[in-house]
Parts: sequence; structure tokens; C-alpha cells
Amino acid sequence: MTDDRYETISIESKIREGVFHKVIKDLETGKAVSCSCGCWSKGNKPCAAMKSIGYES
Repeated sequence: MTDDRYETISIESKIREGVFHKVIKDLETGKAVSCSCGCWSKGNKPCAAMKSIGYES
């Protein structure tokens, strides 16, 4: 099943070269809703990659 409401975007980390964040973007709002990184998965804190797309708290 594919969900057309979301898109996964790879954004390179500004701190660690070659490391990519996989950011889930809500196409309806255009805001980031989730990320594969530790900031988000462990602490629920939006990372720089999420903020670069736009993040809704």
C-alpha cells in the first residue's frame, strides 16, 4: 500500500558528511512530520533537516 499523503526526502547532515536524514514530509501541509535520525526517534526533537523543510510542532 502506498500512502500518497507523505513523501520521504533524503537530506544530508550539515554536521556529518555522507550521513543522510530520511525526513517524512506531509504533502498536504508541506511540513516535516518525522525523521530517521536519533534526535527524532529517541528524543522527539526536530533536527536541522526537519527544520530546513519546515516543522509543525
